[in-house]
Amino acid sequence: MSNVIAVVNQKGGTGKTTTALNLAAGLIRYSDITSSCLIIDMDPNGCASSTMLGKVETGAPQRSIFDVLRRAITPHDGIMSTVFSENIDILPSSPHLASMAKTQLFDRLKKVTEALASSYGWIIIDTPPNLGVLTTNAMVSADYLLIPSPINGLSVGTLRQLAAHIDMVRNNQNELLQVLGVLVTMKDARTKLNDKLVKEVKEIFGKDSIFKTHITTNTKLEEAPGEFQSIFSYDSSCVGATLYRDFLKKELLKKLKAMEKRRAELIEAKY
Repeated sequence: MSNVIAVVNQKGGTGKTTTALNLAAGLIRYSDITSSCLIIDMDPNGCASSTMLGKVETGAPQRSIFDVLRRAITPHDGIMSTVFSENIDILPSSPHLASMAKTQLFDRLKKVTEALASSYGWIIIDTPPNLGVLTTNAMVSADYLLIPSPINGLSVGTLRQLAAHIDMVRNNQNELLQVLGVLVTMKDARTKLNDKLVKEVKEIFGKDSIFKTHITTNTKLEEAPGEFQSIFSYDSSCVGATLYRDFLKKELLKKLKAMEKRRAELIEAKY
């Protein structure tokens, strides 16, 4: 199975890093491929790195994805163990990643994921809140994209921009890239989604693009990163853990299998 998933949304505050962390932990726990997982933190802010390394970084780590991308070290040499109870490693972020935004190097990360893909059951890429060089590198490298997003008036416009950027990457650099769908995040459990906005999102990404499981606002989800744990380790019985578990077991893994079949068909047709 192709195994590189980029978690993307150029809008900040959509639960992207929370989703990336719990996606990695959940795939280790609930998928058939349970051997290992790598998170690549492409966000210069490094929130995923701080959480998984168990400390608040005060500066650039000793080795990072930035060092790998500038070819100062090999991809394997950049990997660090994490404090998560699940078997997850990380290629940590660095504030120096921001300097890459001034370049036109869109395929550096792809070479990294190709070098590491056989070593990990899953590779999850966390991305910054923009559509710049770092996010584009993630899209060029990925087999699949997962889009965490609230469904509100402010989010739909940015989703249209994101869809246009995905099409650009497909047309120019990664024609096999597939969108897993939109995972609704930060939803108020007391309210229903706006039907008009749901329709607009489905017009952008397709009629089956929104996952049925919605991640509602949950205190435990906010607390878990501060305790340097996935939601499954922090409180496996809380609402947040239940929702991410349902999303993975009932929807995402099934969709991945279907999309892997489609990917194989596209590759066969191409070659």
